[in-house]
Amino acid sequence: MAMNLDGPLYLQRKGLLTPERNKMLDIGPQNVYFARDEQIREFVASQGQTISDAKLEKEIQRLVYFSTPRPEERTTLFSEITDLTNIEYNSIDVCPGLKTEILDLNFDKLPKYMVSRYDVVLNFGTTEHIFNQWNCFKVMHDATKVGGVIYHQLPASGYLDHGYYCYTPLFFREMAEANGYEILDLFVTPAGESKIDQLEIQTRTGSSILDRLDHLSQDNRIPALNIHVILRKTRSSGFRCALEIATAHSAVNEAMASRYKGQETAMTSAELTTQEEVRDLTPLQKFFVKTTIVTVAAMIILFSASYLVESLIGSR
Repeated sequence: MAMNLDGPLYLQRKGLLTPERNKMLDIGPQNVYFARDEQIREFVASQGQTISDAKLEKEIQRLVYFSTPRPEERTTLFSEITDLTNIEYNSIDVCPGLKTEILDLNFDKLPKYMVSRYDVVLNFGTTEHIFNQWNCFKVMHDATKVGGVIYHQLPASGYLDHGYYCYTPLFFREMAEANGYEILDLFVTPAGESKIDQLEIQTRTGSSILDRLDHLSQDNRIPALNIHVILRKTRSSGFRCALEIATAHSAVNEAMASRYKGQETAMTSAELTTQEEVRDLTPLQKFFVKTTIVTVAAMIILFSASYLVESLIGSR
């Protein structure tokens, strides 16, 4: 996973990443490609330099050099740049790395200490590689504090040989509506192209899938776009998904629709964590919980019945 420094600098210039808003979670530790001297200087100066000027000069030279990918060399990590500042940086990944919490976005929930902790969450080209999209976006939602932002930079089109998913503006707009996010920015940028003939993908004519083409000519090159979306979290509540019904042939079943119309109630981070813990009980733990509830309920009923009988006898 890799990025350039434009995204973090953009957040700084918009006032979303500041010396006061400095807790950052990277969804996948990012390498930084082709960093320039002046970019690192601007980033460090805006965020708050934490090392001496002499050491900064040496670090900038090193980080710029290693930001150009070379065989057998480790490319500059974003965490190495944030280490020059007051940023509290963490990342999550399935692979060990600097300042990285091992977490599988297909299966794992967010550790307690990360819940509602971060001012900025970065999703720069990571979640398109994860099968479980629900958990990906839930983890990011849970990690972000109210007032914090999530910056997604992801494939929107093309990318026929990269990752599992591409994302649409509709996806982000309806997810934002479902969760009360404020959309601070939404735009696309060019990101190269895919050449279908080189990917060994069969093609058919546009008029009928019954007619196969040997190859594509003028339509061979598919432009790739990245979508950039910056969302601000505005309320403390559990993550919710949207329901996209633009192509539905009839009204949604009432029972299904009711799932998406539940009244939102504000919850603290502790309450959200407690809900997660209850859902994550083992089958044996759930059995004991249910048994305890039934036993307590039976005792209450028995006590009430006994009291009622004694009251009737006493009244005679």
